[in-house]
Amino acid sequence: MPTRRVGLVVVLYVFICGVAPVANAGTTKLFGAEGAKQFPGSGSFASSDPLLNRIWAASVKTAQDMLVPGPLTVDASGRPCAIAVQTAIIDGVVRDRCPYVGDEAVIDRTLDASTPDWDTQRSMLLWFAHAQHGDGAIPASPIYGGSLVLFDYNAYWVQALETYVLYSGDATLAREVWPNLVRLIDVFYPARARPDGLLVDDLGPSDYAYIRRPGTVVAYYNAQYVLALRQAAQLARWLGETGAASRWSTRADDVASACDAAFWDAGAGAYSDTTNDPATHPQDGNAFAVLSGVATHQQALSALAYLAGHDWRGYGNTIVDTDAWDGPAWGWQASERVYPFMSYFELVARFELGLDSSAFDLIRREWGYMVENGPGTMWETIGPYGGPPTDQHPSYDSGWSSGAAPALTQYVLGVEPTSPGFATFTVTPHPNDLTWAEGDVPTPHGPIHVSWRRIGGAVFLRVKAPAGTVWTNGPR
Repeated sequence: MPTRRVGLVVVLYVFICGVAPVANAGTTKLFGAEGAKQFPGSGSFASSDPLLNRIWAASVKTAQDMLVPGPLTVDASGRPCAIAVQTAIIDGVVRDRCPYVGDEAVIDRTLDASTPDWDTQRSMLLWFAHAQHGDGAIPASPIYGGSLVLFDYNAYWVQALETYVLYSGDATLAREVWPNLVRLIDVFYPARARPDGLLVDDLGPSDYAYIRRPGTVVAYYNAQYVLALRQAAQLARWLGETGAASRWSTRADDVASACDAAFWDAGAGAYSDTTNDPATHPQDGNAFAVLSGVATHQQALSALAYLAGHDWRGYGNTIVDTDAWDGPAWGWQASERVYPFMSYFELVARFELGLDSSAFDLIRREWGYMVENGPGTMWETIGPYGGPPTDQHPSYDSGWSSGAAPALTQYVLGVEPTSPGFATFTVTPHPNDLTWAEGDVPTPHGPIHVSWRRIGGAVFLRVKAPAGTVWTNGPR
């Protein structure tokens, strides 16, 4: 039986090649307010930890609750939110009930792991592209006629587009919105860059949390920009646009170097928030420094250790280590607030670095807290000291907080596409303290079924994949 060593665990493989699927084979009907929907097989996840199983299911339910019939005209507060699509992906059941592309970047990943609705995901991404502003900005939402621009949500459109193509295999959408991508990357961002390439925020406190940061050169925005450049370059490679891919990759490397020089706090071993505020070290800037490759491996380990040492709470990891963002216009106790939206990116960073123990701990503490204390769906935020979401109308069913499910599928079950549409994929389980896990991952070709069991010091891995897919790190 073929074997491979993962860390200190020996993985023993069994591989079953699937038969070629016929058209629409293996689809699953789901019924709800919109009637029947067809998906390319539903995903599933089960493990030896009942809490993780409940977290996966609650995260999936949260994402599914975000699919509502269109067209929409207003949000929950009656503000204009006009979007003419058959099905819309909104941000929350209570608030704002309007699509936001940053939220979709996580919601889409949860749907991909469970019940993909690629037609809807496609139409949403296309709407944002068609609503692009003259300066290249992608609107954050249809609210107020698409006039709202959040600085970081531009990059989330790139991220959502890249992962959509990777999971669905629909490169035709990337080709259709290619002019929009070029305009964003080559017009919007360069217009806001200083000579060393670092972005300067010209929108004020306009990001996922409307944070009032002391300074306009922000680690989070710049590290996220590096990641967007790398993802845009990947899209360019898939489309055969080699010149753009090379140009954007080079720019990503240059901005990464400038970002590291501007924000790395060697004394703390973490990235500072802004060039004006070196004493504050945010979750967002450090997580994206890891994911974008701004941080070296040693810096990444140090930054995540810093977050664990300063942001750890019994109800999750907080968004920042100081209260420098506090004020009457924004709110108080920033260092005690938890945003599961941003914690998803920290979680991915931990798994990517092989920090499995801390990643499992984060899932159980943060998403487990919401499952144990809520209505069975994921909260928009967790308030100071584990209190309710911090808003006049607290939302306990918010799609951007559903990221535990795709993380469990991608890392614990271990399945990840490596080329569009799962033409190639890898299976690399992160077992940590579990004794077994199994589940299905939807693909355009039909589901991939994975199960693994830990017996002694070995993990026995069984994979059943459909025709049209190639398991690239499997048995040779």
